[in-house]
Amino acid sequence: MSETDQELSAIVRAGCFASEAEALREAVQTMLAVKPQLRVEAAIRRYLDGEITLGRAAEVAGVTRWRFQELLAQRGRHITLGARPAKELDEAVARIRRRRQ
Repeated sequence: MSETDQELSAIVRAGCFASEAEALREAVQTMLAVKPQLRVEAAIRRYLDGEITLGRAAEVAGVTRWRFQELLAQRGRHITLGARPAKELDEAVARIRRRRQ
């Protein structure tokens, strides 16, 4: 068991936290507050791994969606947003209008 593991265990046994998981959550939150770039890196990785959407990734990173796209582009990841076909959009609008009547 490493020194860090022993310290974590001792903090929990001392009653500072209910569990090691709780202590680790707070430690990570503190780390992300002290080093906000890590939050950006985590958001980028989660987005690239398909865990979260572009909008959610920007929110996690604490930046606008456009700034997040710039950060991706700086890493060679360009986002191409595709438009839905006009017929599909017209059908969706018609469905919405029928529901409102």
